[in-house]
Amino acid sequence: ATVPLLQPEADGTLRLLPEGLHYLAALKAPLTPVAVIGQYRSGKSFLLNQLAGISCEHGFQVGHLRTTQTKGVWASARVTPTRTELYLDTEGFDATGKVAVYDDRIFAFAVLVSSVLVYNLVETIKEADIEKMSFAAQLAQEFWRRAGGAADA
Repeated sequence: ATVPLLQPEADGTLRLLPEGLHYLAALKAPLTPVAVIGQYRSGKSFLLNQLAGISCEHGFQVGHLRTTQTKGVWASARVTPTRTELYLDTEGFDATGKVAVYDDRIFAFAVLVSSVLVYNLVETIKEADIEKMSFAAQLAQEFWRRAGGAADA
């Protein structure tokens, strides 16, 4: 089953849904969050269904239209003998009708909560993609520093 975790508000903020919070609270530790980010309509939901071993009928919603399918961030978990894998499906970048900072918020959330971050690209790598990954690396380095990690990590 997939559960909505964060949904967009009209002003571009993300709202944590009670349904998603209850779903997360019921999961058994340790958690391994896996987030997939990338351009809208690039196959992120399909990829996550494949990674989680879920059919498209029972997993993340997959569409065949040009409009964005996933809104906000959705979650689905798979329990293994050693951990709970938490799959996070994110709304794609550059979807129409969104405020400029919305993509940045989705991206930052995915970077901050995931143990594994998959940047799904349909085409060749563009400068904007490199900038986003550089930002992710800078965030990780700053959090490591603030958590008392090595200064050169």
